[in-house]
Amino acid sequence: MIKNFVFDMGNVLMDFSPDYILSRYTDDLDTIKELKRVIFTSPLWGMLDNGDISFEEASEKISKESPDHLRNIVEDIFSTWQNHKVPRLDMLELVKELKSKGYGIYLCSNAAARFYTYKDKYEVFNYFDDLVISADINISKPDVRIYEYLLEKNKLNAEECLFVDDIMANVMASQKVGMFAYHDNGNVDLFREFLKTVRLI
Repeated sequence: MIKNFVFDMGNVLMDFSPDYILSRYTDDLDTIKELKRVIFTSPLWGMLDNGDISFEEASEKISKESPDHLRNIVEDIFSTWQNHKVPRLDMLELVKELKSKGYGIYLCSNAAARFYTYKDKYEVFNYFDDLVISADINISKPDVRIYEYLLEKNKLNAEECLFVDDIMANVMASQKVGMFAYHDNGNVDLFREFLKTVRLI
């Protein structure tokens, strides 16, 4: 019997689109393409999520490696990109409903330490019992150890948890530790129908 929901953050609780974020800094498609390459596809971005490097160190390294015409904008992006994360209000309402029904609500997300500078701006996190962030423990999904850490820390039984993520590799990894899982495609109405079908709401 499911007693707990474990949510991913990006593209589940809120939208994370590098293209959208970069469009807040420039309207030039070529520049957006170049910035996406030097920032979001850089190995340093994954190192940020894993807590292996600070934003200041990553910004400095990427700025040095960037063409001269991009350096100022790269620094600006690293300072303020988190201001352009868009909450999914329909998922917020579902989280509130699940919480009101007595379910435990947990976060298991790949995210950099900067998470703590913006989490209080989003109502959804008020309903969570615990927040497990990859940068805090230097373990990122789909490494099964991050799920094991969440379960052990909160004394949860894996078979009583439903994990929700938009990336199939993460979904499959959660199942390896015994969790049930839902592969989210961003359609909250579809997720609601699933929950009704399996009699969780």
